[in-house]
Amino acid sequence: MQRLDKSQKEKVAQFQSISGTSVATAIHCLQASNWTSELALDIFFSNDFPEVAEEEPAVDERAIARLFKKYKDKQQDAILAEGIQQFCDDLGVDPADIVMLVISWHLSAAAMGEYSSAEFEQGMCSMRCSTIEDLRRHLPNLRSELKDDQTYREVYNYAYDFSREPGQKCVQLETALAMWQLVFSVRPWKLLPAWCSFLSEHHRRAISKDTWVQLLDFAWTIKPDLSNFKDDALSAWPTLVDDFVDHQRQHAAANQQQSNNAEVIELDDT
Repeated sequence: MQRLDKSQKEKVAQFQSISGTSVATAIHCLQASNWTSELALDIFFSNDFPEVAEEEPAVDERAIARLFKKYKDKQQDAILAEGIQQFCDDLGVDPADIVMLVISWHLSAAAMGEYSSAEFEQGMCSMRCSTIEDLRRHLPNLRSELKDDQTYREVYNYAYDFSREPGQKCVQLETALAMWQLVFSVRPWKLLPAWCSFLSEHHRRAISKDTWVQLLDFAWTIKPDLSNFKDDALSAWPTLVDDFVDHQRQHAAANQQQSNNAEVIELDDT
């Protein structure tokens, strides 16, 4: 089961425009050709289709189209906030559940709160789900994907672009804080509360993509006590991360000083 990235989605659309075939067939031929468009078209026009693995369920594109129509907005050819809420209700999950972020990642949704018809159709096909019941049964598998480091990193990085407001280069601080709470809910980071508190008190500005991406490496490689953090030229952490480490160390030193003073007072009292 493969999630389609932007390039693959474009190849699917191009394949369909040339062959006039379905999304499922386009994905099948492109996967068989290792996503080489020319070879995939040769496979299609020669009718030399490789067999679909038995364990993969058949995809009913008409059922997917009906499902999209159920949730789509009355004025726009997209599923918007109200439709997404109904979609979540039918799945039995909260819109703030991280599994919805994983689903959006599989759909390659470009923006939060909106699924285009192409995103929904291609994403459901790539997940081999035709109905809401199929997707509901598939939820445990989607959650388990986050146990894989590479998949988790891809979903984490995707969350940044997904969270950006239209026309904005960076993610607003409040949105970034909420998204960090979400993505680290399944793989906890001990310094997350301190990081969020530091940003709220001392930063109060939008978060750059460089900071977002490198923070995951920081969370995975730097010990909670920061004992293995190096602020040399070779490390090249974002300035905001350096400032956070300085703040944490100063805070720890102040706490230690208070503790020492308290011990001195106790000794004087005795």
